[in-house]
Amino acid sequence: MNLLKFGTFIFLFSLAACATSPPYQPPPVPASAATLNDQQIHSTFMGKKLYGTTREGSHPYSITFFPDGTDVFEMAPNKPETEHWTLTDGVVCVIAKDYPTECSQVKVANNEYWLVDPKSGKVNAHLRLSPLTK
Repeated sequence: MNLLKFGTFIFLFSLAACATSPPYQPPPVPASAATLNDQQIHSTFMGKKLYGTTREGSHPYSITFFPDGTDVFEMAPNKPETEHWTLTDGVVCVIAKDYPTECSQVKVANNEYWLVDPKSGKVNAHLRLSPLTK
């Protein structure tokens, strides 16, 4: 194989690898994580900005929960969106416009929070009280 063909092969292989790279997966919930109840969720989340990353991995966002049942979701360059949330028996449901309602139990370890689907066990989000630094 001549050098030009080899270089083209490497370039195409690199493109294919990028196109098929898996989406961002939040870290697994540690075995030591505690599941929060309604009161703990309220005192932990209300009025605080929580930070996460989308499944694409390159889109940081924040969400701030308020006691009136609203939250504000922010992800640049989009304008902040006001959403609604409910809390019943340790399950937070976020109701967003144009997005399916997502319900989660909240688990905490080392000042990090995992929102976990109570039926499937899938991690819906991994949140922190401060933004990720690169």
